[in-house]
Amino acid sequence: MSRLRGFVAVVVASVFGMVSVPLTGSAAPPVDAAEAPTDGEATDTQAPPMNAGPANADFKAAILPIAVEGEMSDADRDRLTQELVDGLQRGNFAIVSPTEVEAAVSNADSCDKKRCYSKIGDKTGASHIVRSVVTVNERDYDVSVALIDPANGNVLASSQESCEICGIADAGGLLSAASATLRTKLEALASGPASLQLASEPTGAIVSIDGEVAGTTPLDMPVVPGKKVIRISAEGYIAIEREVTFVEGVSESLSFELEEVPSKLPGATWGWVSLGVGTAGLGSGIALTYLHGRENKRDCSRSNATKDGDGDCKFLWNTKWAGAGASIAGAALLTLGVAILINSGVGKKNKGSKKPKKEKAEVSEVGLGPGSILIRGRF
Repeated sequence: MSRLRGFVAVVVASVFGMVSVPLTGSAAPPVDAAEAPTDGEATDTQAPPMNAGPANADFKAAILPIAVEGEMSDADRDRLTQELVDGLQRGNFAIVSPTEVEAAVSNADSCDKKRCYSKIGDKTGASHIVRSVVTVNERDYDVSVALIDPANGNVLASSQESCEICGIADAGGLLSAASATLRTKLEALASGPASLQLASEPTGAIVSIDGEVAGTTPLDMPVVPGKKVIRISAEGYIAIEREVTFVEGVSESLSFELEEVPSKLPGATWGWVSLGVGTAGLGSGIALTYLHGRENKRDCSRSNATKDGDGDCKFLWNTKWAGAGASIAGAALLTLGVAILINSGVGKKNKGSKKPKKEKAEVSEVGLGPGSILIRGRF
């Protein structure tokens, strides 16, 4: 009977998990709860933590404190800052937090100049800078995040998000999405950036990449891999656009020769001709206008010349319309000649003068119309 009661006790205890007793009756040593393995966990090794460290520790991005345009509480700003940091921390690169940046350089949230970027790069050892701006207009939010090269202040990549009639949680989502986009570009750069070497004739042409001004030629800079639309433009020249695919670790060397915008006016020779003919025409018109209504002395000197009642000669000059036509044509040709000479650059260079050079006169449009000449531009 006692043996039956012992067997029942063992079965009940095993079902409810209270104690584990072998059928021999000897008690097994208790298991420490801290050492007991959980379901699905290995007993001899521990799972490694996520994001143990960046693969490229030399690639470091300094996150500037968020610049806020509009009214926002400190708590909301801290919340958005945490969203930005969390989004970038998931990347395969090292970061410098906004707190560390602020400790190294005061007023880092207002940094938007090359000199300031360079200072932050030197103080923090960052190879890139992340600058974010949040614009608040009542319940409308605009979020802009940019990746900047501290060496030259160029914007390498950017992301913009916006929402209307939303709350701070939605704004945090926008910032998280923008940081995720930028994180992808940062990781591409960390794995080995592509680079662009661009030259042009003439030099000093403005270079835009995907609509953002990257600098002037000659240009040498890293570029996020992928398809990019490059535009090269200079005043007085025809702009060029090219789509280029950049590959990680590959340097693209490009050179362009810009063509001048075709002139709408003939050369300087025709300008001088027009100036001379116009001057002569204008002078003739003035002379003919002066003669109108005066005596024609050649006809009046004849003996049989008709006289009026007062004895005055009736032969008078009738040059009213001829004078008016000559004056209009002469003035038009004179103005056209001046416009041609200005457009061709006559008189712009004066090597013998020690006076400072005046700004070049630029004519963007010259046209002719019935009885008029149009000159539009900056002088």
